[in-house]
Amino acid sequence: MIRELVFRAEAEKDLEDIQDYYNEILPSITDKFFKEFFETMQFIEDTPQLFQVRYRGIRIAPLYRFPYGIHYKESKSKITIYRVLHTKRYFK
Repeated sequence: MIRELVFRAEAEKDLEDIQDYYNEILPSITDKFFKEFFETMQFIEDTPQLFQVRYRGIRIAPLYRFPYGIHYKESKSKITIYRVLHTKRYFK
């Protein structure tokens, strides 16, 4: 089933911040991060209910090599990406 992917503004900002952070270290790391991010997004599109609901109906799909999780909700017609958060940091 094909679902529309919707990125909230917060998720887009998270991805921009991640890109800036890894570009300062080494641009090739940025490429590896986004390769893994898009592979995980494809996995979410194919099997969105695989990951358990963690809070308020939101599921979290972890990236394998990078310490980030994709926070999303799925419905019959779309998948909404709410945040892409570092799993080891605390945000206020």
